[in-house]
Amino acid sequence: MRNTLLPRLAGAGLLVTVMLTASGCGVVDALVYKQKSAEYPDAAAFETDADLDVPWLPADSTAIRVTQSTQADDAAIALDSDEALDDALCAEVPRQSAPAYVLDDTIDVYKVASVFACGAWSVAQTPDGWLGWTPNHPDEAAQSPTS
Repeated sequence: MRNTLLPRLAGAGLLVTVMLTASGCGVVDALVYKQKSAEYPDAAAFETDADLDVPWLPADSTAIRVTQSTQADDAAIALDSDEALDDALCAEVPRQSAPAYVLDDTIDVYKVASVFACGAWSVAQTPDGWLGWTPNHPDEAAQSPTS
């Protein structure tokens, strides 16, 4: 009797490898790193499709990139915008927190002295718009107009 288990296991391993490669990094990120990423062309698409509440999001936002935890509230969002943040939602405060996720092609928040506290979000200005993260430090959140 020939051993047919080894070729079947090898075939199954190859199938899993091909499936993970074909589906991109999203499956690996979700399974291994417990995070997911998405991109949206503008604020309307974000509001329609995203499962993340970002009350400070400027209406003119474009090129929106999000990385968020699949198990917690941690999230980071980078976007292009020419609009200022709403004073009724956000106040400038000394930075006490940093994002859990690094988004490529944005600023180094450790070089930023102040951010805008927008409820549970901290938001830093970038050359092209804004970089926000949640949760922020409780002292930042306490200084937000919405606290």
